[in-house]
Order: sequence, then C-alpha cells, then structure tokens
Amino acid sequence: MHRHRRVRSASERCPLTAREIEILGLAAQGYTNGRIARQLWITEQTVKFHLSNTYRKLGVANRTEASRYAYVNDLVMPQHEA
Repeated sequence: MHRHRRVRSASERCPLTAREIEILGLAAQGYTNGRIARQLWITEQTVKFHLSNTYRKLGVANRTEASRYAYVNDLVMPQHEA
C-alpha cells in the first residue's frame, strides 16, 4: 500500500505570519522601514517589531540574511528589469 504525502509549499512550511511574510517581502525588495510603514499604513515601530520577530523565527541575524531566506524559499518573486 502506498501512502501519499502531500508536499507542502514553502509558505506552508514557513513559520511566519502572513503579515511578517508581507513585510519581509518588501524588505527583501529593498524598501526601507519607513517606506514599508507608509505603504502598509502602520508605524515604523510596528515594522521593526515584525522584522525582529521574523529574524528570531528564521534564526537569522539581520535583514540581509532574512532577505536571502525569502528568495531561497520562494516567499518573494525576483524582480525583473523591463
């Protein structure tokens, strides 16, 4: 008897909330905390809070490592030049 295991997508395996993924995606695209805050209608302190939680959950030390995680795990689509 074969048992079929459903393969989970990267976002299903990811320990982050939807909001943390959204903020990480913007940070990985090079947005500043201020720009992320303005775009999402939240305070810059809230952005920092979400990013701190993201770093802790992913076991990374900084924005660069978190951004790499996002790209490697397909949480962010690479930008293509027009």
